[in-house]
Amino acid sequence: MFLGYKLKENPAIGIILIINLFYFLLLELDGGSKNWLTLVAWGAKEGTLISRGEYWRLFSPIFMHIGFFHLISNTIGIIIFGPIMEKIFGTNRFIIIYLISGIWGNLFSFFSSYAVGAGASGALFGLAGLYAAYLYINRGNLGSSGRESLIGLAWIIGINLIFGFTMNGIDNSAHLGGLISGWVGGLILAPKIISVFSLEEDSMPVHIERRVLNQKSMMLWSMYIIVNICLIYFGVNIISSAFY
Repeated sequence: MFLGYKLKENPAIGIILIINLFYFLLLELDGGSKNWLTLVAWGAKEGTLISRGEYWRLFSPIFMHIGFFHLISNTIGIIIFGPIMEKIFGTNRFIIIYLISGIWGNLFSFFSSYAVGAGASGALFGLAGLYAAYLYINRGNLGSSGRESLIGLAWIIGINLIFGFTMNGIDNSAHLGGLISGWVGGLILAPKIISVFSLEEDSMPVHIERRVLNQKSMMLWSMYIIVNICLIYFGVNIISSAFY
């Protein structure tokens, strides 16, 4: 019942959670999600293999998780940030930014670490950066509640980054990559809240204000996708040549 509701209200969130769970079960059945050989076999980020042309390993780790706690913590993050972002941007646009943020997170990880890596954390930090950009762009229309939300979100992001820098086994470079990607993408693509006035003809004419989201054009979105693909491709090749 709950899953069906989520699939109707937030189809992208429901699909992502299902893929994450299915992938996790496959890993557990084939040696365990903490077994690095299993992780590599199923598509985890592994620098040497990426440098040899397996670029898809920047994509597949977005849906992989190392251990049950990793899966649960990222699931909670998706449930917190995902629905509101999917509502604001729409399902298709949400999926685009989620995946691009995750890929950038893995690219940053590819640059900074030789370790095997997996997880949706880069994509999650991308959603956080995306939401922060949306709140920042619309701070004038959202008023004090918007500013308070932005400050609270900044604290959450900051605490998580500090936690990542002080704990072993956390790929903070992936967090930073996803965060930067989401923030920049949000500054470019986040819809602007605009006020629309309509005249209600009743016993006394009055102007009614409605706030609507002014979505960016498909041309801009297409350019955003193309530019990211080019930058990621060149980034992979530069990192491969310099460090592998």
